[in-house]
Amino acid sequence: MSLSRRQVRTSPFGLVPALGVAILASCSGPEPVTPPVQIQTQAVDAHIRFLSSDDLKGRDAFSEEIAAAENYIADRFRDAGLSEFPEFPGFKNRFSFEYRPRRDPDAVPVTYELQNIVGFVEGTDPILKDEYILFGAHHDHLGVRGEDPDNIYNGADDNAAGTTAVIALAEYFAQAGANKRSLIFATFTAEEKGLIGARHLASNLPIEADQLICMINFEMIGKPAADGSWNLMYLGPEASTLDEIFLEAVDEDSEISLVGPEEHQVRYFRASDNAAFHAEGFITTTLASPQSTDDPYYHRPNDHYEFLNIDYMAEVIRTVVDITEPLVSGEATPVKTGGEDGSS
Repeated sequence: MSLSRRQVRTSPFGLVPALGVAILASCSGPEPVTPPVQIQTQAVDAHIRFLSSDDLKGRDAFSEEIAAAENYIADRFRDAGLSEFPEFPGFKNRFSFEYRPRRDPDAVPVTYELQNIVGFVEGTDPILKDEYILFGAHHDHLGVRGEDPDNIYNGADDNAAGTTAVIALAEYFAQAGANKRSLIFATFTAEEKGLIGARHLASNLPIEADQLICMINFEMIGKPAADGSWNLMYLGPEASTLDEIFLEAVDEDSEISLVGPEEHQVRYFRASDNAAFHAEGFITTTLASPQSTDDPYYHRPNDHYEFLNIDYMAEVIRTVVDITEPLVSGEATPVKTGGEDGSS
């Protein structure tokens, strides 16, 4: 019997029940078959519940509570079996940053100790393993503001959702072990302070710059489009051929439809962590819900877990596995195409 990954995935527990029973009940048949790796909705739910919880106090990059989120991500990378770069022991890309608020240029600068979380899964091909795809998202948010009863800016969609995608993909690819190119998984600090973490990593990569094939960023993937459509938006289609690769690779049975940005959304190509890598000359994109740019809960204290659609979010992450397969396998390599979004 031959089953596609999507057919097997229909069970939330990673195994088609009837197939599992048939295998276990047969004493004279072949050895039990290891079920295909899949991204489980339960795991996605557990990750984002923790990352968006009140205990983390909104994950302000300059707060003590941000360490709880960073330790959680590093622990998940470790549990999944990711490898550490020697430069980043414990999966932590530590650096100091002198910060002065942009709106108060006369303020005395304060030095903060910050950290991105970075791990990798080595490629299986002896040649292609020296080429890398980077999956990234920022793990910080706005912290606690004001005196209202609900003054924790949980940032469930922005960007515990994107961080969850990076963790889930790291777990998937580490277990699958079939990627020919090497894969970097990174979550960035201080995006909300001006892309600080992403800028630091983009200019201090633990690999040679020409080894990074592309950077794929995740931002606010926790809700379907405003009309309820299960769409996923790719930003920067004029900058490279990444969108063409994605559109050709998407599973025809996918519940997720890929869409480009509308006119008012084009500028968001330069609004998240991918912009830091784009500035360094790398091919990038951000994948986001079409609602992300127009969400009334954006940067509000009611960006809560309960307003997310976890089924949609899990399906988005599964779709990312499909659309990045040509990149991961080395079958496709994106190129810059210039245009408005890709101009320097």
